Amino acid sequence: MAMGLNFLGRGNKRKAVIAGVCHVFGAIIGGSMLGGGLGWLGALLLLPTWRIEVLCIIGIFAIWHSFYGSSMKLGRPCQVNRRWKNNNISAAWAYFLWGIQLGCGLVTFIPYSCFAILMGAQATSGPWNGLISGAIYGGTRELVTLLALFHKNKDGNNLLSISSYFPLLEPLARYSNICWIIIGVPLLIIFGFLK
Repeated sequence: MAMGLNFLGRGNKRKAVIAGVCHVFGAIIGGSMLGGGLGWLGALLLLPTWRIEVLCIIGIFAIWHSFYGSSMKLGRPCQVNRRWKNNNISAAWAYFLWGIQLGCGLVTFIPYSCFAILMGAQATSGPWNGLISGAIYGGTRELVTLLALFHKNKDGNNLLSISSYFPLLEPLARYSNICWIIIGVPLLIIFGFLK
């Protein structure tokens, strides 16, 4: 998706801005739909009363997945349906739909298991908290791509050219995921006690 936004920015700047904003707006909607839906389903199943237990179980799974389950991929193995761009729909509409898919996070590849903790927290926090946290997740996930599209460095390259460094940063991201789980799950449990 980042590559798609990068190529879009090479043409008409006005169309790139419109498509990029539609993309981020779609991501906010996608994230809020998933978060609100999980919160609603969790409230229906009375999961908020089991918040601590649910977060502990998901936290154990996330730690296990971080250390031993790296061959088990979460989410879909591809990003988005590329045929949308080839059909007779506008670029803004295609990027909006891509934003919905990427913003919810479920229909794309999920490289790190802390996303499972986010979904568990959303399912145990009620529909409104799930909706708000999902919107924040979706928006921030794709806003980075939009910012990278418009930021140019001294060489004239945008921030998307740093993607060649991603393999080097993979161990750091993996350990950051583990640290987030080890710190985040107890904090979520503590906040569960404070309710």
